[in-house]
Amino acid sequence: MLPSAHVRSAQRIYLLTCLIVIVILVSACTGRTAAYGVVSTPNQPTAQLGLDDAQRTAAGFLNAWTLDDYNAMHRLLAVNSQDAYVGKDFEGLYANVERTMTLLSGGKSYTLTNALRQGNTADIAYDVTFKTQLFGVFTDSTRTLHLVSTPDGWRVAWSPGDVIAEMKDGGTLDSIQNTPNRGNIYDRDGNVIADQNGTAIRVTLLTQSYPDGNPADCFDELARVFKNRSAEQMQKAYGDRTGRDFAFDIGELSQETVIAEKAALERVCTLKYASIPTRRYVSGGLAPHVVGYVGRIPAEAVNDWTVRGYPPDAIVGIDGIERQWEDTLTGRGETRLVVRLRGVVVRTLARRDAQPSQSVYLTLDRKLQEAVQDMLKDAYANSVWGSGSSGAAAIVMDVHTGEILAIASYPDFNVDAFNPNTSLKNAQELINAWTKDPRKPTFSRATLGQYPPGSVFKIVSMAAAADSGTFGLESTYTCTGIWNGGPLGDRLRKCWIYFTPQRAHGTLTLKQALTGSCDTCFWHVGWTLNAANPHFLVDYARRLGLGVPTGIKDVAESPGALPDPDHYEQITGTKWRGSDALNLVIGQGDVLVTPLQIARMVAAIANGGTLYQPLLVKKVGIINEPTYIAKPIANGNLGLKPEVLNGIRDAMCEVTTNPTLGTATFVYRNFTGAAVCGKTGTAQAGGEFDRPHAWFAAYAGKTADHPDIAIVVIVEHSNEGSYIAAPIVRRIVETYYGLKISPWPDWWRGGLPTVGTGD
Repeated sequence: MLPSAHVRSAQRIYLLTCLIVIVILVSACTGRTAAYGVVSTPNQPTAQLGLDDAQRTAAGFLNAWTLDDYNAMHRLLAVNSQDAYVGKDFEGLYANVERTMTLLSGGKSYTLTNALRQGNTADIAYDVTFKTQLFGVFTDSTRTLHLVSTPDGWRVAWSPGDVIAEMKDGGTLDSIQNTPNRGNIYDRDGNVIADQNGTAIRVTLLTQSYPDGNPADCFDELARVFKNRSAEQMQKAYGDRTGRDFAFDIGELSQETVIAEKAALERVCTLKYASIPTRRYVSGGLAPHVVGYVGRIPAEAVNDWTVRGYPPDAIVGIDGIERQWEDTLTGRGETRLVVRLRGVVVRTLARRDAQPSQSVYLTLDRKLQEAVQDMLKDAYANSVWGSGSSGAAAIVMDVHTGEILAIASYPDFNVDAFNPNTSLKNAQELINAWTKDPRKPTFSRATLGQYPPGSVFKIVSMAAAADSGTFGLESTYTCTGIWNGGPLGDRLRKCWIYFTPQRAHGTLTLKQALTGSCDTCFWHVGWTLNAANPHFLVDYARRLGLGVPTGIKDVAESPGALPDPDHYEQITGTKWRGSDALNLVIGQGDVLVTPLQIARMVAAIANGGTLYQPLLVKKVGIINEPTYIAKPIANGNLGLKPEVLNGIRDAMCEVTTNPTLGTATFVYRNFTGAAVCGKTGTAQAGGEFDRPHAWFAAYAGKTADHPDIAIVVIVEHSNEGSYIAAPIVRRIVETYYGLKISPWPDWWRGGLPTVGTGD
């Protein structure tokens, strides 16, 4: 007879009770199931979960990790682990560690090495290999993944120790770098421009005790003095270490700042100090627009720098050579990826070998560079035009190599102000003033400034006229001082000489027209060339290196601009006309050039036609052990017929020597010791009453047949090129060749020509 329903129900309750008792007894014996909170049910007994199943679960978890699928990883955790570490916190632990080790995308792989089961738990041993940007490839071996059986199958009994083993006990991953001294920057002869012979003080905070017993007071003072972090950030970083023996590097201060602030800091902080070398610039920075400066890593770029092995508060190159050659100048110290436990390094996971810093030797001549910078400042201080001029630029280039011997923009600035360890007490005030100054002292006029070239462009116009075969070098034209277009038709235009007592140049050859800078002759050339081929002038300008980048490295440059007859209507809304060619042929209208482009062009004229890439870095390396030596780089050729090139050179030499036609002869009267061949330019810029830009572009040598250097000077909104820029070029030549330095001309103190009436 079958038992009654009541009996069957009682039997089921009895059996279930017995099963629960058995589970509890097993839990007590193993000490594991209770810890993981697992209860087996008759629906899926533990015995059905084999070790192979555990290995498959471990592989699934680790596969998800290699794919950065943290949600899938989290779903494979045991319930208690899921409750203890929600998805966001779980993913964050992995993300922080991987960021510290600079893990590359897809840079994780694993190998299962062993498996062991004990009751309803399993231990899966494995190795993980990491591919990182900073430390290369390394393997973290003998890791163990703990699994427990659950009604849903094997699950990972996860803790932070599964990210890095020591993290289970509160350990942290850290990157430690020993930073070598930054390399120096020298001139071409090994004279220092920037070095590490300055001194800063590294400040370390000791957290075991605070003089007034209140850490918050200390953090307030540190934030006030260092300014790179708030008191709240310091409280978060160091506050929980109060009363414990920890030491934290807060940053560096100048010696002057430490002397001024030490007493206030030590009233509320326990600190220790260490002297460290810091950046020092000669004379507040020679060629600041080229050499650049150092500073703290910008906040928005911290991640980019830390993956390269830099600490977040590192001092790095921010601009110029300091930035472009950062890796070379900084080198790298030995870097270790370590695990700390209670502040002590307990394990090194990976190591990157040290690489010594190297010094950079520039092409600049320090003596000449300093003289040119001082020359521009002195010119402004000793002239009537200086108060109205917005700025100037000067370049000296070796015509045979493209090496830049001096490059200056005025006004300039003191790079020491940007150094976090500067001794300048008013550094921030200076930076604020430069930012607001309409003259833009930090702007590199020599490479970025774009100006109408004025009559300097007539070098291009003569080349186009003669080399194209449209005109001969001895073709003549009679200048009456007035251009009315004759049968060609155009508005009335007047040559610059029309406003002088001479009134007209008379009959000139093409070569003489360049020497005398005759506008009417070149208007005739421009109109004729445009009728023959509207592209002649623009094509020859590009051939001579205008309207295109020079190829200079290490500093930014502007490309300039040339009006293109084919696209002129698209840009201006009007069709290209003969009158546009009349503007272009004398360097006005829509043509813009940089001083660097003009210097490169003049150097090519002097050396026989080779356009060189301008060079700023001569060599790199440790003393007497260069790892890089620059070679001249020819990146273009004028391609002019030899007789045309010689004709241009002859005409330029007459500019400073021909007493009748030379537009700069009066500046170079009685000049001996060197030969100077050049071209003046007076470029209309701005409004009707704005003073023009003054240009003088020249080359010089002991004799005219053996040129050494090209020199270009532009002085913004000043007066005529012959009156303003040519005397500065004369002084540069005198300095270069060690000649007696001439005084500034008398006309700088008064008696300049009426604005805009000369060349």
